[in-house]
Amino acid sequence: MKKIAEQKLQAFAVGTMGKRQLSRKELEEQKKREDEAAAAHAFKEFVETFQEAPSKISKVWVKAGTYDAGSRKEDVRDKGKLYKPSSRLEAEHEKANDYVKMVANESKKELLANNKKKAQEKKKSNLELFKEELRQIQEEREERHKYKHMAKSMVPASSTSLEQETYKEEKETGSFDNGDPNTTNLYLGNLNPKISEQALMELFGKYGPLASIKIMWPRSEEERARGRNCGFVAYMSRRDAERALRALNGKDVMNYEMKLGWGKSVPIMTHPIYIPPILVAYTLPPPPSGLPFNAQAHPADLDNIPKMTSHDYMNEPEMKQQMDDVLYKSIVKVVIPTERALLMLIHRMVEFVIREGPMFEALIMTREMENPMYKFLFENESPSHIYYRWKLFSLLQGDSVNDWRTKEFRMFRGGSIWKPPPINFYTQGMPEELLADLEGIDCNKGNLSVAQRDRLEDLIRHLTPERQKIGDAMIFCIEHADAAEEICECIAESLSSNETMVKRKIARIYLISDILHNCSVKVSNASFFRKAMEKNLLDIFKSLNAYHMQLDSRLKAEGFKSRVMNVFKAWEEWAVYPKEFLLRLQHTFLGITINSIALVPCE
Repeated sequence: MKKIAEQKLQAFAVGTMGKRQLSRKELEEQKKREDEAAAAHAFKEFVETFQEAPSKISKVWVKAGTYDAGSRKEDVRDKGKLYKPSSRLEAEHEKANDYVKMVANESKKELLANNKKKAQEKKKSNLELFKEELRQIQEEREERHKYKHMAKSMVPASSTSLEQETYKEEKETGSFDNGDPNTTNLYLGNLNPKISEQALMELFGKYGPLASIKIMWPRSEEERARGRNCGFVAYMSRRDAERALRALNGKDVMNYEMKLGWGKSVPIMTHPIYIPPILVAYTLPPPPSGLPFNAQAHPADLDNIPKMTSHDYMNEPEMKQQMDDVLYKSIVKVVIPTERALLMLIHRMVEFVIREGPMFEALIMTREMENPMYKFLFENESPSHIYYRWKLFSLLQGDSVNDWRTKEFRMFRGGSIWKPPPINFYTQGMPEELLADLEGIDCNKGNLSVAQRDRLEDLIRHLTPERQKIGDAMIFCIEHADAAEEICECIAESLSSNETMVKRKIARIYLISDILHNCSVKVSNASFFRKAMEKNLLDIFKSLNAYHMQLDSRLKAEGFKSRVMNVFKAWEEWAVYPKEFLLRLQHTFLGITINSIALVPCE
């Protein structure tokens, strides 16, 4: 074996081993440990600054003399004595400690008293607990009755005041229109003394739901000697009240000619006291259809609904497409539940599902599977489930509990159309389709009240070619479409004067154009404007021709003419009237006489 030289062995002995470099993770951990150690050390030092050990050497202060600069003398009474500092707040500190001790003692006493009281309550028998519960229920019932009587006492007070005012003024036709455009209260004069409130309810209830009804029975012999009574009927909707006023004013009821007029407005309850049977049937949910969410198929598709199972729907593409086409045109009608307890339960369920998520809904469905109150979660075709599903979707889209969008929509892509329930259904008036068979209703003829007529004339008088003002006037006219003839006559009369400024003439023409453009909207009686305006257009453009001819400025005349002709172009594009009729109007405005063109009435 070869021997290693001493020089090499010595070199190995003094050599050094190379160190492995730390990884990035190890370096970060090492730095973290160092930072923690440094922070701990700093915190320790910070704490020690407040907990410094007292020095073993006693340090005291020795008083010296006090030199008075004013008298130039030195006070040596306390010289050489030890200085013992005292706090000014020592007395206050002692008072605070005493107060804390007193409060602590009182809290202990209250705690002991509460414990004794709880112990006594625990000792009460079941009979005593039941008595307390009955007493609490009775107090709540009495409080509800008190508020109920207070609410009821308000209505007779207003009726009594109306009765006294009526008898004081001795007006046979009842109370006059005081200018309130929103009152729904009708005064009934010259009533047969034998007629009852039930008979009046059935008579006036045909025209809409009633908020209240009352007959002013005679209180004295003088009132009985008159041989007639008076009363009041309040509707839920002003539109229904106007309709009843037109239909029943002057009608012979039990051999007495009934006189109607507007009375002072009365408080309207949230729910009517009488609902016409035809309206009750209108608000009922539709019959079962067998389609998802009880969707009602389009009448044209009733014979095209394929009879199929879920297996056929999944495996037969042709039948699936046919069913999808039927569902796409079907309508899901949402009806608000009439049972208040169920309605409140649905609202509470929707609130928690929105807050907690779909897992909460699944949990409730698991726990309340046997509870009949929660069957709306399982019966997908029931009206309550349809309302629950729509309400959940509506609130998630930003609607509120009492205010929602009534526009039809599709909840699912390619699914049926959902029709939300109307807001304040009873205050919107009876639907026109339910009034078609009633006698005495002429929907084309209505009257504006004094206040409404003044409002219309004021809007027309101050109308300028500004979009906002023309829009406001147009909305007023559309909202009072039952008086379309009177509104059109008022507008035509305003255009007959040659003293009006050019810009006001143009603004009123634009108003007519806006009304005709919006007469096809889904507003009650809005379509009446088309026929009512047609009767006045020929006279209107005759007046406009005379006005155009008497303009002094050529620029004004050309500008006026170009604007009117632009209106004709718009009407031709909208096809509001036949072309022959529009051509006749243009020739009338331009002063061209063509006998061969006859007036073509609108269908």
